[in-house]
Formats: sequence, structure tokens, C-alpha cells
Amino acid sequence: MLHSLLLSLTLSTVASAVSDHNNVALYWGQNSAGTQQDLASYCSSEKADIYILSFIDIFGYSQQTNVNFANACTDSYSSGLLHCPQIGKDIKTCQSLGKTVLISMGGASGAYGFSDDSTEDFAGTLWNMFGGGSDSTIERPFDDAVVDGFDFDIENNNPVGYATLANNLRSYFSEDSSKTYYLSAAPQCPYPDASVGDLLENASIDFAFIQFYNNYCATTGSNFNWDTWNTFAESTSPNKNIKLFVGLPAGSGAAGSGYATIDEVKSTFQNTILDKEDSHFGGFVLWDASWSTSNKVNGDTFGNNLQSLLDDSYSGSGSSDTSPSSSSSSTSSTSSTSSTSSTSSTSSTSSTSSTSSTSSISSTSSTSSTSSTSSTSSTSSTSSTSFTNSSSSTSAIATEAEETTSTEKSPSTEQTTSAATTSVATTSNLIDTNTSESLISPTSVVGKQPAPTPQPTPVTLSTSSTSTGSTTSTTGESGSGSGSDCSSLTGLAKAQCLNNNFEQGLYLGGASPCNESDIACAADGSFAICNFGNWVKMPCSAGTTCYAYNNGDQVDVGCDYIDSKSSFEKRDNRLLSLFKRYLD
Repeated sequence: MLHSLLLSLTLSTVASAVSDHNNVALYWGQNSAGTQQDLASYCSSEKADIYILSFIDIFGYSQQTNVNFANACTDSYSSGLLHCPQIGKDIKTCQSLGKTVLISMGGASGAYGFSDDSTEDFAGTLWNMFGGGSDSTIERPFDDAVVDGFDFDIENNNPVGYATLANNLRSYFSEDSSKTYYLSAAPQCPYPDASVGDLLENASIDFAFIQFYNNYCATTGSNFNWDTWNTFAESTSPNKNIKLFVGLPAGSGAAGSGYATIDEVKSTFQNTILDKEDSHFGGFVLWDASWSTSNKVNGDTFGNNLQSLLDDSYSGSGSSDTSPSSSSSSTSSTSSTSSTSSTSSTSSTSSTSSTSSTSSISSTSSTSSTSSTSSTSSTSSTSSTSFTNSSSSTSAIATEAEETTSTEKSPSTEQTTSAATTSVATTSNLIDTNTSESLISPTSVVGKQPAPTPQPTPVTLSTSSTSTGSTTSTTGESGSGSGSDCSSLTGLAKAQCLNNNFEQGLYLGGASPCNESDIACAADGSFAICNFGNWVKMPCSAGTTCYAYNNGDQVDVGCDYIDSKSSFEKRDNRLLSLFKRYLD
């Protein structure tokens, strides 16, 4: 019903947006360069074909699903879910221009994941929140705008549930005959990827947006492993028509390492991919749109330079081939390839959440629902769903998945956890964590303004619970006795008090059953949320750990930089980390 509201022009042009080889895709939403404009402006100025909204950063584990788009959306429904009508309008504008618009799940840090393969309900939630579903009881962040598919940017090394989720989404796609829907995944270049490797091997994925930077296998080194991924596409992928995208930073400050100039990209492309192993080559994907526009080369944006490179290389090669690996919802398209159909049956379309990490909580626990990770020089714009003692803030933590830094060192090394930078945006300020660039204020997010010099703060190395994707439900940990009462405190004193309780395994002050929707940290560094009277623990994303931290008098609880934890503890005699976080 909702998709019928789209303009006929949108329906007729969206199918032509994805070509055979010469596509450029841009992530948008995290204000990475500090100059983010509205989505429609990029669709008008950039020649890119695919735009990936980032991120749905809170989902699973009985949480209320939520999104974050840095400075682009601050309104919310009474439930706490962000409401972004302008982005909805922009989605329609982009689609009317022939652009494909996906929405990405995950990010380098965030409170998300599954403990098993029971994802039927969540597939219905996604379909009704962002797709062609018509369940009026489900709130839609983009109103009646309908995205063209979903991207899996999972980076917490927990692969559970995503293959079944993809298959369940395929079933919903078949209900809408008006358009073609796509599924994509964003693995790191080390193969197989620890987070979405299982998804890529057990579900029909149309696009693999492979991050060839911040890793040993970057395009700028001697270990560029395009042939490994091409072999995957030929031999392992259920979709033999999958398109592989070379993921690149769109500016020198957009990643910790691996930035390649246009000439370097051209050389790698022509020597390694073009006319050699390019049958599965789909184009380039960039982190992110704000960096592409800021990075002018030969008088044009970085992304447009890449588009010209592709157009010149594949001129006359039949670039209008639409969705070679997609699962279309139309009758003819769904039968065009055996790899795109799903055998999973649809299930309930009701929301999976039974608790909300965005609801107001008591003064003994101030919360933030997502995580942040750290890198030495990548940038990200994030926000934090923060709470004061009695009222809920409208901001939220979001993370920048494409800025992750893998600890990969050699081709023989298995993929390890990755880290990325984030920044914290509240209703009063925006702190952009970026070792190579700048700090910005809310007034500078749309325009280019000089940025103040960042000042380093002491950092320490701690441990994070990132090695498992399983959750545990418990009423207490190894700690015993009663914790401190932190309710009368504010600011740093309260954060230190809460962290002291957390490290003793006392959550919000004791091991007794908790109150619904309470949020705390476990002693092992896990993020914890109260579900039906019990604490349910989930691992923080790679490079982060759970603790309380303050911004002025406001105290947040959630996954954040490992190396910044000591700033919010009463003791600070731990080893210094190699990473640094800059605060103004």
C-alpha cells in the first residue's frame, strides 16, 4: 500500500540505476567529514548510482530498533524511534533521479545482533519500517518512502542470524511487484569475513561492498586480494551473479590507512581487474559522501572522478544491464536466477522489541544505547542516546562502519576484530573524534568551517568482550554485596561511581533482579539491558567496552572507546593504549 504512493517516475527509473560494471556507491549519514549535507543534494551533485543510508545501529536482543544519521535527523516519535521526514522526501527525490537507496544495518559500534536464527519477526519489522510493508502499527522513520534494499554492515564478529534474516527478507520482497529490491553486505577484505562471511556463503547477496582499506589487503599495498574475492564469487557465493565493489576511503582523512589517489586507483583497477578478473566487478563504494564532495580532484568530486574512470573503461559495454544478481519482486525477475529466491516462509511482522534502550530511566542509571570504537585516524560522526536523571535526550550514538581498522597484518593472519572512531553528538554539542581532522560544532555540519585544534587526553588499554556473539541472562555476576548509591551524583563523579559498581559485577548497585529497560554494564565489559527482570548481556563491538562516561552533567552508559575508559575511572594506573581520543 505504501509503495503505491511513490511516483511512477521513481518506479520506472530505479531499476536502471544499477548497471553491470560501472557503478559508484556512497555511504551517507554519519557526517564523516563534518560537512554532511542532506541526502538529496548528493544525489543531485554526485554521479553515484547507489546511496547507502547509515545506520540502523540498534536492533536485536529484545531492543527497540532505532536509527542514527548524525546531524541529518533529530526528531523522534514518543517511543524514542527517530522520525526523519526530510530523509524520506530525499529518498524519493533520489529515486526519481534513478538512484538506488539502501539502508545499512550495523556499523563499527552499536548495540545490535542476534543470539540465534529466529529472525522472522525482525525481518517483518524491517519490511514494515523501511520497505513496502503496510502494518500501520509500525512506526516508519521515513514515513511512506520505501528503500530499495538492505545492507549488512556487521562488524562485531557475531555472524549469527544474518543469513536467515536475508532469506526472510527475500520472502517479503516477493510481495512487492512494483520494484526490485537488493541485499548487500560490507565485509572487510580479509577472507572470510568474521562478521558477514556466513551471510555471504548462505544467502543470495547482490552486492559485496568490500573494505579494501584499513587492512593488509588494501588497494595501496602488495597484498590486494581481489582474486580471492573473485574466486569466492565464482565458487562459493550462492548468487553466481554477485557484484563485488572495491571499497575505498573518499578522502585522506576518511580512514586510518589505505587512502589511494585517483591515479593509484586507476593503476590498480587497470592492472588487476579490468579485462582480467572483472566479470563480477560492480564498481567502487566509498566512505563516504561528505568526504567525496570535500575531496576535489581535477575540479570534480572524488566519486565523480571514479565514475568517469568507469565510464571510460566500460563505454559501450552494455552498462544498462539491470540488477544482474538482484531479487526482484516482480514475477519475471524472481524467476530469472535460481540463486535469488528464498525458501523461508514469512512470519509475524510485529516488532521484536520488548524493552527500549531509549526510554527514560531512573537517576541511578543514565544510559546510552550504542557503542563506539576507535581508530588512530579515521573519522566518524556519531551521536548518543543519552539520558539525564529524569528526562530523555533526543540524541543517539551512531557509528561509522566504513572507518574500521582491522588488526590484519599479513595474508596468513586470520581476521581479527576491528576498530573505528566515533563521535558523540548530543542536543547541545557534537564532538567529532578524528585524529587527522577536526572537531566541529552543530552549526558547521552543513557548511565548511575552520575547525579548532583537537587536544589529546590520556588513554588506556582495557579489555572488551568482543569475541562472542552469544548473550547470557543473569541476575548477578561474581561480585557480592551492595554497590554504591550513585543516584545523587552527577557528571564525572556519577560515571566513576557507576563504573566502580560495574567492575564489581553489581550492575546498578546490586545483584538483585532489575527493572525493565534498565541499562548497565557487566563486569566483563558487555553491554547489559534488563529484560523481564534479568540482565541480558551482549558483546560490545570490536575495539569498545561498556562503561559509564559523562559529557558535562549528563552521564551515558554504553559501549565506547576502550582507550578512553580510564578517564571515567577513579584509578588510572593502566597501560597506555596505542590509540588516542581527542575531545574539545
